[in-house]
Amino acid sequence: IYAQNYKELKDYYARIDEGKFPTALGYKMNQDDIIRKHVIMRLMCDMEITKSEVEERFGISFDEYFADSLPKLKEFIDDGLIELTGDKIIVTLMGRLVIRNIAMCFDAYLEKMMKEKPIFSRTV
Repeated sequence: IYAQNYKELKDYYARIDEGKFPTALGYKMNQDDIIRKHVIMRLMCDMEITKSEVEERFGISFDEYFADSLPKLKEFIDDGLIELTGDKIIVTLMGRLVIRNIAMCFDAYLEKMMKEKPIFSRTV
């Protein structure tokens, strides 16, 4: 389950005072959401992804599962922002500056959202 609390503190505290959870939105994640969340979190927190760890944890072939995402990394590789070293995708020191952009390569909802309504994320 993914939950998002109220953004405004007054709304947050009002819900607590009412004896309710201060949750504004909720979403039951499917298996794809869980896998992608894990990969994005590891990338943004550890600055690397170990493919074999993801494969063992979720019973998938990383390269097959993310066949749509991996080509999107090419530009970052060419610019020296990430490195592929065998089993790992490693964010370089310069790549840390654009980690959100790199992580977006694994976001399954982003492309769909952009087709429906162009969005402009403040990543830099």
